[in-house]
Amino acid sequence: MAIGVKLTTTRNQEKAKAKAAQAAAAAPPMTPEREELLRPPAFDLFLQRIRQAVEETEIPLGKIGLALLIVVVVSGGAYWFYSYNQAKGEQAFAEALAMYNAEVKEAPKEGEAAKEKDEPPVPGKKTYPDEKTKYTEAAAAFDKAAGYASQSFMSRYYAALCRLKLDPAQGIQALRDLSVTPGAVGQMATLALADALAAEGKVDEAIAQYQQLREKCAQAGNNAVVSPEVIAFALGKLYEAKQDPAAAVKEYAIAAKSRSMALLGQQAYQRLAALDPEMARQIPEPKQGGEDDTF
Repeated sequence: MAIGVKLTTTRNQEKAKAKAAQAAAAAPPMTPEREELLRPPAFDLFLQRIRQAVEETEIPLGKIGLALLIVVVVSGGAYWFYSYNQAKGEQAFAEALAMYNAEVKEAPKEGEAAKEKDEPPVPGKKTYPDEKTKYTEAAAAFDKAAGYASQSFMSRYYAALCRLKLDPAQGIQALRDLSVTPGAVGQMATLALADALAAEGKVDEAIAQYQQLREKCAQAGNNAVVSPEVIAFALGKLYEAKQDPAAAVKEYAIAAKSRSMALLGQQAYQRLAALDPEMARQIPEPKQGGEDDTF
């Protein structure tokens, strides 16, 4: 019995060897090209390395998968949270801006009839009875919007403009703090600060701020939000108020060459002609009419 089993096992081994030999003979020879084709894809190699690392560190593969899943979930959650906060910030800023741009309609005094030109209130349109209420509420709304990172600087800028209406000293300080901010907000804050200082009669401080703004805009290049002509015209008026006609003429000559802002160019040319007619004759007179830009 044992002999029969041994013979059967030997025959089976011989048959397996014969099949293996036949398969080896039928298979094409192993060339470098075939070896390259038979290599596992990159992702398979990556998985193999993970399995090898798991085996070497004795960390269960399930824990590795769980860790990868946690990374994906956290990343997706962070993106969703950022998008959600950005949308909320934009909504809060839009609501505050609507308050800032709202119309002020003073109620008629007791015994005084409403003016004929006053139109009836439009449903859903925000109006205020006075500027103090308007800018107080708008400032608070911009403070709230500033809590969202995507709207922080622009909201702080508008909040400073609101406080400039309520308390000039407080507004000037807020603009001074923002003027060091890089980018468009820093330029806009510097312009508003210079304008506010000029309105306060602080001519030298205003000139210094306009000169700083000129440097910022020159460094910003195409990203400048304030045109050189606007800065030059503002400086010209300040130098004229300071009784420095030579410096004023130099600035007015720059502003008078503006073609993108027709009204500003005309005004600068008129001031230049009044101070230095000879210089004015060297510059083509701006055409009358045309729209004027904000900056």
